[in-house]
Amino acid sequence: MSTRQVYHALGFLCLLFALFSGSRFLWLFGGFFFFMTLAHRWWRANLPRWVRLEWSADQSRVMPGTPVTVRFSLHNRSWLPLPGTVIRVSFPEHVTVEGADDVTASSQRCTVRFRFHLPLRTSAERTFTLTPHKRGLVWLTEAQADTLSVFGEEQDPIPLPLSFSLLVYPLPLTLPPLSAAAAEPDGGSVSRRRLEEDVTFLRGVRGYAPGDRLKHIHWKASAKTGALQTRLFEPTARPTWKVVGHILPSYEPLLQRQNETVNERVISALAALSVLCRRQSLSCDLFLTVKQRGREQFHLPAGSGKAHHVHVMTQLARLYQYMPTSLAAVLRRLEHSGTRDAILIVTPRLDGPAEEAVKRLVRHGHSVTVLDVSEEQPVLRRHESGRTPARKVVLS
Repeated sequence: MSTRQVYHALGFLCLLFALFSGSRFLWLFGGFFFFMTLAHRWWRANLPRWVRLEWSADQSRVMPGTPVTVRFSLHNRSWLPLPGTVIRVSFPEHVTVEGADDVTASSQRCTVRFRFHLPLRTSAERTFTLTPHKRGLVWLTEAQADTLSVFGEEQDPIPLPLSFSLLVYPLPLTLPPLSAAAAEPDGGSVSRRRLEEDVTFLRGVRGYAPGDRLKHIHWKASAKTGALQTRLFEPTARPTWKVVGHILPSYEPLLQRQNETVNERVISALAALSVLCRRQSLSCDLFLTVKQRGREQFHLPAGSGKAHHVHVMTQLARLYQYMPTSLAAVLRRLEHSGTRDAILIVTPRLDGPAEEAVKRLVRHGHSVTVLDVSEEQPVLRRHESGRTPARKVVLS
């Protein structure tokens, strides 16, 4: 029998005796027991308004194995103390926590507990360190607090909303030596088929044409001439890599094979390639064999620089619960490109349709490099086209 039920029984007995005896004291004493239960119900309903939790961390984007210092404050704005208050926060199993009062692991979750004894109108602050060991998103939207109730024996739960997210990037895989020239297709010099513009060097202006980007408009020249003028930049032959990541199903029932470890190796290799492109200032076009918003593959448009690298790493860190598609379908999309591209395929396994698609890409003049990550040590295989280079014609 709970304390609340005991209060109800005592109040009922007092009111019963008061009904037969007519004693005012018994009426008040019996009503006091029922008043206590109503007061406790009102108190528990209003606790989230008076108790507030503030949460902050020194980092929001880290690599696996990086310790993150988290500081939180518990504020009691009520006129009653909160004795024996326990805050419970649940993290994924791969996160280790230091500095908590109690840490338990169950059902692939790590539960952390902090104990407080808050007087009225006061605040308390705690600091602990958490270390994630796998890529992904550590996301918390609510913490659960329990405090002693008015009856003393029962615990009152208090939902405490909070906003905390920690993005853990994939750990880059150690790759064999790979340079830009090794993946650049033949004919990498400036030509009509392979002409790009380097926005670093300005060589003039021209009249505005429909479709020009607004940020390339030269406003001073437009004001002088009275018509919109577009900037002209120097051409460059910097290659753009088309990186294709082959993601396998998490489980293949026909082969009775788990592919989570292999997929993590593919994602780590893609992260290493993004780091390489960032260091060598190369443009990268990323394709993944997973469905995205109704499309048959995930496509991240070409880009370079720090912002593009952060975008790639963020998408790789959030790659969970995906629907894999065929590698051959993604390669068929790249066959009929107007330029000869440098295609880098990161895959743990090439099946028959994918090998035929690679041969067709080579016949179309593309440079294809396959990064095999089926083993612990990745292996590079480059597929070259058998065409002889065209002779240069010099006009006098």
